[in-house]
Amino acid sequence: MVRKLIEWGEPSELQNAKGYPLFKEVELEWSRPTLWTIDQSVPDFDTNDPFLYILLRNHGNLSEKNKIEYVGLTVSPRTRFGNHPKARGIRDKRGETLFSYAPIIMKGKNNKGRTKQTLEEIEHLLIWALPFDLANEKKQFTLPGLGSKGGNAWHIFNSGFRFSGRMPREIIYPWMLVEHGRDRSAK
Repeated sequence: MVRKLIEWGEPSELQNAKGYPLFKEVELEWSRPTLWTIDQSVPDFDTNDPFLYILLRNHGNLSEKNKIEYVGLTVSPRTRFGNHPKARGIRDKRGETLFSYAPIIMKGKNNKGRTKQTLEEIEHLLIWALPFDLANEKKQFTLPGLGSKGGNAWHIFNSGFRFSGRMPREIIYPWMLVEHGRDRSAK
């Protein structure tokens, strides 16, 4: 079985019919995780801008440290964690809960007026790109970009904290991978 990634060139060079870049480029610079304890109502972060975040867990029964448990987003960080039962439930479990966040850095010509939709699409792609089960209940049962609003083509660069190598450095979505069957044409 042969798998072949179709090479169309660099994503930044591809354009649509109007000459605009086909892939929207975004950089996520992940912060070093900080401990989020039960006595803290909000985790530590130093921005009021919208961001994506990851909750990590450590407890004695895990076979790996800093297991990524949840991927989330917030448009209003100061009020998000006061009414977020899933995040608080993860934090209240036995063991340590760590919090890492990444503000979105848009590159090139991108529409900055659609922050919520941008966060939703990138969060969905991260949920699908991470290679293990997450506590996220939504977005695990539909493919990215196939919701009622559709989706965009993304070129995502992850920098900053590496999550022990479990966070992909780069995500290009959608792309084409072709898996050929066995060639039986030889005589």
